[in-house]
Amino acid sequence: MIKMFFSLPGEYPPAGLFSRWHLLLLLVTACLIAAGLLLSRNMTPLAVRQAVCVSTACLWGLELAKILFVLLVRGSQNPNEFVPLYYCSIILYAGLLSSLGSPLLMRVGDAFIAMGGIVGGAVFLLMPTTSLPQYPAFHFITWHSFLLHGIMVYLGLLLLVRRVYRPRLRDIRYVASLTGAICALAWLFNTVYNRISGDPIANLMFISRDFAGTPVSVIYRLCGRFFTPVMCLGQAFLPFFVTYGGILLVNRVRQHLCRTAKSSERCMVKNRGK
Repeated sequence: MIKMFFSLPGEYPPAGLFSRWHLLLLLVTACLIAAGLLLSRNMTPLAVRQAVCVSTACLWGLELAKILFVLLVRGSQNPNEFVPLYYCSIILYAGLLSSLGSPLLMRVGDAFIAMGGIVGGAVFLLMPTTSLPQYPAFHFITWHSFLLHGIMVYLGLLLLVRRVYRPRLRDIRYVASLTGAICALAWLFNTVYNRISGDPIANLMFISRDFAGTPVSVIYRLCGRFFTPVMCLGQAFLPFFVTYGGILLVNRVRQHLCRTAKSSERCMVKNRGK
């Protein structure tokens, strides 16, 4: 079992997307997120801050372990596999801002965790394209991926449910700025690395070339030469607006249910009076 957990791609059959193993991992992750939120229901704002700080430290530990695995065990020189400049990698930097930053930087970190992390984490959990197509379910990379993205979703929901972070529409500037900065770094790295190596392999943030077998490939074919700016803008703005719209919808439904409950109470009181 230990050999499988740290095996190389191809040594064991991969779990595969939408397989029973994928569904099992998805179910376990969802249950752990729900359990974490249930256990966190009485957390104070300070305790939530401490949870974000501890989770960020754990995520950095997992990321460093992954980098060591890729470089030392796999012996890979593909930067796409070990350079932490992807959308979901932003949680590493947002967590630091949320834990260690000034009030402004803390707001930037919180905004990304809550308004970007939930959608980013959920999308990967549904389509773990960088783990299950290559590795079995019982593998370090697979567990790293589901832990990372599960924690992303949990922290975002935690900040919203405990109201440590209260979303504002103007916070889009923080999320877009942080995501845009990572996109700029990724594009610069991709361009320089591909030019020096002579092999257009670097594709951090999935903004420099096609990523076959994923929805990115559809965007690549549709957008042509505008692929890079479309991908950057989409990652900078779309998750925020999806989350913001979801929050508005939940609030509307909650208000409607409250009005319905109050109306029913009034009717019951009137009926008793008769």
